[in-house]
Amino acid sequence: MMYLFLTAMLAINVSDEVLDAFTIIDNGLSKTISTFEEKTDATYQGFDMALQANRNKVQGAYDQAQIIREESNKLNDHIKNLKERIVKAADGDDYDMNNIESKNNLDVPAEIMIVRKQGTILKEAIIDYRTKMLNHVSDTSSSLYHAIEKNLNTDKPKKETKGDVNHTWESIQFSNTPLIGAITLLSKIQADIRNTESDVVNYLYNQIEAESFKFNDLKAEVIAKSSYVLKGDVYEAEIFLAAVDTTQNPTIIIDGIGKLDDRNFNNEKRGVFRTKANEVGTKTWGGVLTFKTPSGGTVERRFESEYIVAEPNVVVSPTKMNVFYVGVENPVSISAPGFTSDRIRATMTNGKLLQRGNNYIAQPKVAFRDAKVSVEANFDGEWRPLRTVDFRVKPIPDPVAKIADKNGGKIKKNLLLAQTGVDAVMDNFDFDLEFKITGFTVSTIQKGYTVDEASRSNMFTSEQISLLKGLRRNNKVYIEDIRAVGPDGVTRNLPAIVFRIE
Repeated sequence: MMYLFLTAMLAINVSDEVLDAFTIIDNGLSKTISTFEEKTDATYQGFDMALQANRNKVQGAYDQAQIIREESNKLNDHIKNLKERIVKAADGDDYDMNNIESKNNLDVPAEIMIVRKQGTILKEAIIDYRTKMLNHVSDTSSSLYHAIEKNLNTDKPKKETKGDVNHTWESIQFSNTPLIGAITLLSKIQADIRNTESDVVNYLYNQIEAESFKFNDLKAEVIAKSSYVLKGDVYEAEIFLAAVDTTQNPTIIIDGIGKLDDRNFNNEKRGVFRTKANEVGTKTWGGVLTFKTPSGGTVERRFESEYIVAEPNVVVSPTKMNVFYVGVENPVSISAPGFTSDRIRATMTNGKLLQRGNNYIAQPKVAFRDAKVSVEANFDGEWRPLRTVDFRVKPIPDPVAKIADKNGGKIKKNLLLAQTGVDAVMDNFDFDLEFKITGFTVSTIQKGYTVDEASRSNMFTSEQISLLKGLRRNNKVYIEDIRAVGPDGVTRNLPAIVFRIE
């Protein structure tokens, strides 16, 4: 029951704004996947034409391209089935992938991907696919080889200290991730797969074209470091002709910007396009690449590409409830989509935020004054702010004084005499706190006079026990002046307990 309650409170802290942002990103990724598939299909058609023209020269590369197509479709379909399985488990048999209802569900992704080991199976499939794709790239020092390694990386995060929690790739991706976030992460992996397929197939195709410039469908190619860019970050992409003439730079003109000069070319004669990502959404760009053929002619090739700019999003949620309490350690989970825990750091006002492994402990100072949790992420070695989240700060509530798990009413004399003293109980409070009774007074009426005896601990004294033994049926006994001290060190006066002897 406690796990269900904490999970529900975590879900409350994932705002509709964050869920909607995930939906926008997922829709953009779906468009990117379709774009990659269309471009790659055109390359496969080029292979068919080249095979008909010169089977002896093209057959080997053609066979490799068909293997790449099969492996890419198989892994893409596997991820598609995982997405449908997750949504179906949350929304039921009438689920709609285009209208997901349980976007903020935190249980199903972890249940399927971590508990049921589907994340491990997916990781192994990605590793196998990555290995097969790298085997098709002969130059291990090329940017394509390193791009495949980076885009399909499944390494688990390194531990900062010896005692840190040993996180896995799948736990980082799917632990405490809302359902729509998990779907978006899986879509991002699909986009990386289609991107890799496109790059490797084009690499093979351009290998057979590089020597002769024989086919009339040579293309300008674009390789971006990432098609997912946070607002304020820099989008970077390489535009190049696969069959490079090392004696000259191709002429590249970007729509709306102009010609790239020599400073925008690297040593491999590849033009590098950079632009500031200042607006959120899917951005389409393109231009014209002009190159000379071996016969001295000039050929133009049009190119287009797109990338996604998203607002920085961060999820900060207390793991016990939606407020911080003064005087206790408040466990806090802090994560940001797209960043591992070692690339995130956080601070707070009105108290301290201590990091313990990959989690945090909030220690607020002053009650009824909000605490602000500020989160930063590491972008290529530079720490940049993501978001600041406000939390309410409250004092620890008073405990309830009880004897025999009762705080008043009728009680049997034998039951009362069987007790050793007074307990302080935290009713309906989810922190495991201990309050200690430091004193109380037992009062009753004997022969018309009020008689009371005091204790300076939580235990009945011998004098108090004598008073209790003298009680008769319908007599009242009062436990008053009850004092208790909690973990915050503050002494609290608790309401009296009044019993009537049955």
